[in-house]
Amino acid sequence: MDGFARLRGAANRSELITAGYADHEIRSAVRAGVLTQLASGVVIASDQLDGTPEQRHRELAIAWARRNPSATRALGDAAAAAVLGLPVWGLDTSRVVFVEAATKSRSRTTSAMRVVADRRPPAITVVDGVPVVTPARLVVDLARRADRIPVVAVGDAALHAQLCTLDDLAEELDLIDGMTGAARARRVIGELDGLAESVLESRSRMEILDAGLPPPELQVDLYDVWGHLVARVDFYWREQRVVGESDGKSKYRGEDGRDRALHERGRTDAIVELGNRVVHWGWEDVNKWTRLIARLTRALSTPSAA
Repeated sequence: MDGFARLRGAANRSELITAGYADHEIRSAVRAGVLTQLASGVVIASDQLDGTPEQRHRELAIAWARRNPSATRALGDAAAAAVLGLPVWGLDTSRVVFVEAATKSRSRTTSAMRVVADRRPPAITVVDGVPVVTPARLVVDLARRADRIPVVAVGDAALHAQLCTLDDLAEELDLIDGMTGAARARRVIGELDGLAESVLESRSRMEILDAGLPPPELQVDLYDVWGHLVARVDFYWREQRVVGESDGKSKYRGEDGRDRALHERGRTDAIVELGNRVVHWGWEDVNKWTRLIARLTRALSTPSAA
């Protein structure tokens, strides 16, 4: 089984057979936990998985694309997002989605993949040798049919990473006039903000707006009276002097987690000394959003002491 350590990334069955592995060896390695089965006929060395859904779906999508090559197909939806380095939180990863250039609408679905027919001019880029729909096409297609807040997270990430521009998105929106979900896509695209730096920030921003709270400024630099930068904060309500910080637990893990936590505490003290109030939250808080909205509402309705 040590031979499977030579694998780099996911592999489909035909690739493994060509490399000299027998079916019984593959099955034994899966049972022993040396290999992890991503889908029927697609495996990866278990020690190569980093635990993120993005990597898992990316590896599966690339292996599946090599298994089902076609000059007219490109990865789409969550598969394209994962391969492009964008988040898949909240997206459907139960199947690998392909977009196929076609003159007729003839989409088809199996237990492992879905092929979506597309009559628009192809918009394709190549990543790791695999054709993928362009970031702008991806975001607009997701905006037509996927859940709104996860789409905003993908769109924010694409804009922040400069994988596409608002002009690119506008051009793609022009191509879907008359298509199902076109009006919905325009509304969702209008809510994107490339200043968001994480899925948690994107989700938080949308939940804040949906709750009817005042829209915050994003990624604001705060300075002291001498003009020295104190901190860049995730959310800022300038009039109310309220700072919102969306913190992922991962930043406080590992050997240097305690040092980071102490640094964050000092940073928060410095922000407060400028006359601001600070509200921190993480994923657990946004999953119980009514409590966090109540905390933010209280902070925003309390007169500033500054």
